[in-house]
Amino acid sequence: MTDGQPLWGPAALHAGLLAAGYTPQHTTTSDSVPYIVFDYTVETGPRAGTALRIGLQAPADFPVTPPGGPQVSPRIGHPKGAVHPSPLGSEWEYWSRPATNWAADRSARGYLRHLRTLLAQLEPDPGGTA
Repeated sequence: MTDGQPLWGPAALHAGLLAAGYTPQHTTTSDSVPYIVFDYTVETGPRAGTALRIGLQAPADFPVTPPGGPQVSPRIGHPKGAVHPSPLGSEWEYWSRPATNWAADRSARGYLRHLRTLLAQLEPDPGGTA
């Protein structure tokens, strides 16, 4: 925010993630679609403590429109399905899980609450680790 104007799009999401204590990095897919990726540790549920990478494609009008479903690495699946290949690569998966109740909190923190809810629904690790 160098000229006093509010941030929009990927810059706003990046700033919100920084403010929430994450270290977001920008990357692009092979077809030049921009994503913001960051390290995330599952906070609640059977997989609490599991370290993941999360990738989000921020719309140009963020925070009016939320990011789509998250890209998750490593591929851990989601018990309620709707998991698809990710444009970020073979070690990633796309969860078709749009943010619910976005109008109540149009912010990076609001999206992080959505993410926390999704990850709390994971099944225990079948390998017995985190």
